[in-house]
Amino acid sequence: MMKRTFVSIGFLLAVSTASQKVQGETFSLNQVYSLTIQENEQVQIAREDIRVSELDRSRAVSTVLPKVTLTGTYDRYPEKTQDLGGLAVDLQPQYAYGGQIKVEQPLFAGGKNMAGIRIADRQIEAARKSLNLSTEALLIQAAQAYYGMLKSQKNLEAQRRDVERLTEHRRLAELRYKVGEVTESVLLRAEAQLAGAQADLVARENDLAVKRRELRNFADLPEEFEIEDPPLPEIPGGSVSQLLETAAAHRDDLSQSEIREQLSEQQVSFARGNFFPTLSLEGDYFGRNQHPPITFTVNQSWLAEAKIEFPIFEGGLRRAELSQAHGRLNQDRLRTANLRKQLELDVTRSFLNVQAIGREIESREDQLRFAKKNYEMISKQFTFGLATNIDLLDANQTLIEADRDMIEATYDRHLAILDLQRSTGVFLSKALDAAQNHL
Repeated sequence: MMKRTFVSIGFLLAVSTASQKVQGETFSLNQVYSLTIQENEQVQIAREDIRVSELDRSRAVSTVLPKVTLTGTYDRYPEKTQDLGGLAVDLQPQYAYGGQIKVEQPLFAGGKNMAGIRIADRQIEAARKSLNLSTEALLIQAAQAYYGMLKSQKNLEAQRRDVERLTEHRRLAELRYKVGEVTESVLLRAEAQLAGAQADLVARENDLAVKRRELRNFADLPEEFEIEDPPLPEIPGGSVSQLLETAAAHRDDLSQSEIREQLSEQQVSFARGNFFPTLSLEGDYFGRNQHPPITFTVNQSWLAEAKIEFPIFEGGLRRAELSQAHGRLNQDRLRTANLRKQLELDVTRSFLNVQAIGREIESREDQLRFAKKNYEMISKQFTFGLATNIDLLDANQTLIEADRDMIEATYDRHLAILDLQRSTGVFLSKALDAAQNHL
């Protein structure tokens, strides 16, 4: 699952983002997912962390491979001779040149070399989990911004309907006032209510503009665009215990914590290796030519050496490093145990929240249906003088509140299902699959 998710993220990032986006174009939630992944800096940073970790592994592997060094030299000397009984003897050559090749092969380092490679492997896995977690958090935020804009759109539509109802009410109140059926206070109250509704309409329009800008921060969308109402997300099936098993198998934060625990175990092995001797082999071959040649000059030679080093005393450094490694291992084990408890709470809370909002939706639908019928009835009664102005305004207020409550509950349910997907560890794979299908 982790490898498939990582490949999906890489595929989406490889897609060019140069496609022209048309003003007024309508975008789906899945398209927003795709654009968010392709263009967000947080995802790019997490990908660079993986690349750096892979390079760290190359460095760790280099500690077990032989090291070959080739050296070339050229030396120039001042002429220096000495007269020995009328015979000029050269004490040093005029110039010399040579080359040397040296091979070093570590054989044993107390297990530190292999532990270093295993540490690097765990760091790569942890970096990939970090990429998944960063992408998941980003897509959740993008979904929240998407539904936030949807809520603002629907609330704006509801406010416009409220203005239309109050405009009609003011017209009827004015007609009844002109024929003397109601007092001027009824007309003034209707005008005041209409003015208040129009002010709320302006506030709703401003709120939509803000929410539109918030969504554009996640994806490179045009200045003017529309979004469509997405279908209800898939609800993870099963009981709480089954969902907990799914979360334990798919949650990237839990997997990352377990990987960091394994990494700490390898760091303990690495620190323990400092107490063992190191063994290595070294081969050296060199050749040298000089002019004029000097007596007893060795032109070619080679050397083979086995070297063992055993640390005796370093001021307690090794023991302190080993104790630190054990301490970090204990911390990581405690973090993993604590995360398992939080995971259980997270899944249970998300599951119950979905159930509660599902039941709330049914009540909100009844509330809205009754509020509409009540307003229609009171409005007709007011037209014929069978209901008071207060009755109609109360019915209208009940209707607008029921309309807003229904909007909130509808999209809160969508977000609650996405949160349940996140808590069980399946949100990212579903979002990436959906994003790929809309490229």
